[in-house]
Amino acid sequence: MLARLSYQGIPIWRHVQVIQWTSQVVSAVVVVVLVAWFFINIGNAIDDREIPYGFSFLDRAYQTPIGQTWLPYESSDTFLYAFGVAAVNTVVVSISGVILATALGIIIGIARLSTNWIVAQLAAVYIGFFRNVPLLVQLFFWFYIVLAFPRVLEGYVIAKGLFINNAGISMPWPTATDSGAAAIWAAMALVSVSVGWLVHRWLTRREVETGTVSYPVVFGCTAAIVLGAIAWAFVTLSQGVSPLEISQPAPQGTFGRIQGGITFSGALVALLVGLVMYTASFIAEIVRAGIQSVGRGQTEASRSLGLSGFNTLRHITFPQALRVIIPPLISQWLNLTKNSSLAGAIGYADLTNVAKTMTQTAPAVSIFILIMLAYLAMSLSWSLLGNLYNRSIRFSGG
Repeated sequence: MLARLSYQGIPIWRHVQVIQWTSQVVSAVVVVVLVAWFFINIGNAIDDREIPYGFSFLDRAYQTPIGQTWLPYESSDTFLYAFGVAAVNTVVVSISGVILATALGIIIGIARLSTNWIVAQLAAVYIGFFRNVPLLVQLFFWFYIVLAFPRVLEGYVIAKGLFINNAGISMPWPTATDSGAAAIWAAMALVSVSVGWLVHRWLTRREVETGTVSYPVVFGCTAAIVLGAIAWAFVTLSQGVSPLEISQPAPQGTFGRIQGGITFSGALVALLVGLVMYTASFIAEIVRAGIQSVGRGQTEASRSLGLSGFNTLRHITFPQALRVIIPPLISQWLNLTKNSSLAGAIGYADLTNVAKTMTQTAPAVSIFILIMLAYLAMSLSWSLLGNLYNRSIRFSGG
């Protein structure tokens, strides 16, 4: 019977496509069965041992303080809101760390290829050291450096606005004078930035097509700043109040606690410095390898046309290297986001640290399911960003 069955004139038992489809279906069924068996066993073990689980606790008041937060928080808020506050803490660290680590990594990676022997060797020493020292050790090192700073009352004060002490770094920060005026100006500022980006994109295309120097960065930034200033004046005149004001930090009370401005806690500073320095060493090697993957003939051709070394790197080498750099760079962004879970070791209230505290009064199984889903969402977001960029350069040819 099997010998009589055929597809496209070929017996199905030796047709390549049929074999591939069959193997994929069988593999999918096996995976589903194994996953279902795994979770059923976990559920049975939880029931047998009467381990509490469920998510009804999310509506209860958390009743536990959280350290530095970027969202308003009170101890009377629910578990769900507290979990969101901790997740925002992690997101802020991840985004800030990714931006700083990428910038530093690009600089170090380019320096590694410098013709200046001292610069190249310093970059090599940096990469070799920070890549090979465990991140947790580095975090403890930077944390104890911060703790070695003077106390709040004896800390360093720079220009009467920047306070550096063992509690962290305090600096002036814009705050909204009126929520309505601030929201209106923020929307108009977003439009201004979009216009500046369109100007930059148009001038860049014009420069590529005509060869005329157009300074897209300068004029794009100028357009955004000018339109933002006009929007500021419009909101101030129409609302009768400026959208923002600068809040100045100042010591208050017997213990000199810093009030006003914004304060980056010592744990946050140590965490960011550790994550950035560690991840930048890996990004630097990615950048170096990406630049070296571009053929030497590209560089020689650009130099023969009179381009300087910087312009060659900016217009010729680096854009081509991005095709090689982006995929492993996204992996490093994922690693930085996941490595931020070590924040609890130095006392920063990140997602993992706060969630671990929640397990004292809520089901641990449910909480760690939420943690895994939160980190999965953050990782998929970085992957989506990288995939969108890869798709854009594939279809644009740039």
